[in-house]
Amino acid sequence: GWLFVKHRERGGYEMPAGHPEPGESGEEAAIRELAEETGAIIFSLEPVCYYSVEGHSGTKYGRLFYASVDTLGDITDSDEIEGVRIFRKLPRNLSLPEVMTALFRRAEEHLRYIQR
Repeated sequence: GWLFVKHRERGGYEMPAGHPEPGESGEEAAIRELAEETGAIIFSLEPVCYYSVEGHSGTKYGRLFYASVDTLGDITDSDEIEGVRIFRKLPRNLSLPEVMTALFRRAEEHLRYIQR
Protein backbone atom coordinates (compact mmCIF):
# COMPACT_ATOMS: atom_id res chain seq x y z
CA GLY A 1 0.00 0.00 0.00
CA TRP A 2 0.85 3.66 -0.28
CA LEU A 3 1.09 5.83 2.83
CA PHE A 4 -0.52 9.28 2.57
CA VAL A 5 -1.17 12.01 5.12
CA LYS A 6 -4.25 14.22 5.23
CA HIS A 7 -3.18 17.84 5.38
CA ARG A 8 -5.24 19.89 7.82
CA GLU A 9 -5.18 23.22 5.92
CA ARG A 10 -5.17 21.95 2.34
CA GLY A 11 -7.83 19.36 3.17
CA GLY A 12 -6.61 16.57 0.92
CA TYR A 13 -4.20 13.68 0.95
CA GLU A 14 -0.55 14.05 0.03
CA MET A 15 2.72 12.25 0.41
CA PRO A 16 4.68 13.15 3.54
CA ALA A 17 6.93 16.10 2.77
CA GLY A 18 8.76 19.04 4.22
CA HIS A 19 11.75 21.31 4.09
CA PRO A 20 15.21 20.89 5.62
CA GLU A 21 15.90 22.80 8.79
CA PRO A 22 19.12 24.84 8.99
CA GLY A 23 22.13 22.50 8.83
CA GLU A 24 19.98 19.50 7.85
CA SER A 25 20.53 17.54 4.62
CA GLY A 26 17.68 16.63 2.30
CA GLU A 27 17.88 13.00 3.42
CA GLU A 28 17.89 13.97 7.11
CA ALA A 29 14.81 16.16 6.49
CA ALA A 30 13.04 13.29 4.68
CA ILE A 31 13.71 10.94 7.60
CA ARG A 32 12.51 13.50 10.16
CA GLU A 33 9.40 14.50 8.20
CA LEU A 34 8.40 10.88 7.53
CA ALA A 35 8.66 10.05 11.24
CA GLU A 36 6.89 13.24 12.38
CA GLU A 37 4.05 13.14 9.84
CA THR A 38 3.32 9.40 9.74
CA GLY A 39 4.68 7.96 12.98
CA ALA A 40 7.03 5.71 10.98
CA ILE A 41 9.45 4.00 13.36
CA ILE A 42 11.16 1.28 11.34
CA PHE A 43 11.71 2.07 7.66
CA SER A 44 14.25 2.22 4.88
CA LEU A 45 14.60 5.27 2.68
CA GLU A 46 16.19 5.73 -0.72
CA PRO A 47 16.46 8.67 -3.11
CA VAL A 48 14.41 8.52 -6.31
CA CYS A 49 14.90 11.83 -8.16
CA TYR A 50 15.14 15.59 -7.99
CA TYR A 51 12.20 17.63 -9.30
CA SER A 52 11.02 21.18 -9.82
CA VAL A 53 7.58 22.77 -9.66
CA GLU A 54 6.66 25.99 -11.45
CA GLY A 55 4.28 28.14 -9.42
CA HIS A 56 3.02 31.68 -8.91
CA SER A 57 5.95 32.47 -6.64
CA GLY A 58 8.59 31.01 -8.97
CA THR A 59 10.25 27.63 -9.30
CA LYS A 60 10.61 25.39 -6.27
CA TYR A 61 12.95 22.42 -6.14
CA GLY A 62 12.65 19.20 -4.22
CA ARG A 63 13.90 15.66 -3.88
CA LEU A 64 11.67 12.60 -3.95
CA PHE A 65 12.49 9.67 -1.67
CA TYR A 66 10.91 6.23 -1.56
CA ALA A 67 10.33 4.77 1.91
CA SER A 68 9.47 1.20 2.76
CA VAL A 69 7.81 1.40 6.17
CA ASP A 70 7.77 -1.67 8.42
CA THR A 71 6.43 -0.17 11.66
CA LEU A 72 4.12 2.78 12.33
CA GLY A 73 3.59 4.44 15.69
CA ASP A 74 1.55 7.49 16.60
CA ILE A 75 2.10 10.79 14.85
CA THR A 76 3.51 13.54 17.01
CA ASP A 77 1.35 16.55 17.80
CA SER A 78 0.99 18.10 14.40
CA ASP A 79 -0.68 21.33 13.41
CA GLU A 80 -0.38 20.26 9.77
CA ILE A 81 -1.39 16.59 9.68
CA GLU A 82 -4.93 15.46 10.42
CA GLY A 83 -4.36 11.75 9.85
CA VAL A 84 -2.48 8.97 8.09
CA ARG A 85 -3.98 6.40 5.75
CA ILE A 86 -2.75 3.58 3.53
CA PHE A 87 -4.19 3.46 0.00
CA ARG A 88 -3.95 0.72 -2.63
CA LYS A 89 -3.66 3.37 -5.36
CA LEU A 90 -3.48 7.13 -5.71
CA PRO A 91 -6.22 8.76 -3.59
CA ARG A 92 -8.84 10.89 -5.33
CA ASN A 93 -8.98 13.67 -2.73
CA LEU A 94 -5.46 15.06 -3.19
CA SER A 95 -3.87 18.27 -2.02
CA LEU A 96 -1.85 19.72 -4.89
CA PRO A 97 -3.21 17.12 -7.36
CA GLU A 98 -0.88 17.84 -10.29
CA VAL A 99 2.25 17.69 -8.17
CA MET A 100 1.15 14.68 -6.10
CA THR A 101 0.07 12.73 -9.20
CA ALA A 102 3.40 13.34 -10.97
CA LEU A 103 5.44 12.40 -7.88
CA PHE A 104 3.28 9.34 -7.21
CA ARG A 105 3.75 8.11 -10.80
CA ARG A 106 7.52 8.54 -10.43
CA ALA A 107 7.44 6.61 -7.12
CA GLU A 108 5.46 3.81 -8.81
CA GLU A 109 8.10 3.59 -11.57
CA HIS A 110 10.81 3.39 -8.93
CA LEU A 111 8.98 0.61 -7.08
CA ARG A 112 8.57 -1.41 -10.28
CA TYR A 113 12.28 -0.95 -10.99
CA ILE A 114 13.47 -2.12 -7.58
CA GLN A 115 11.09 -5.10 -7.56
CA ARG A 116 12.64 -6.59 -10.73
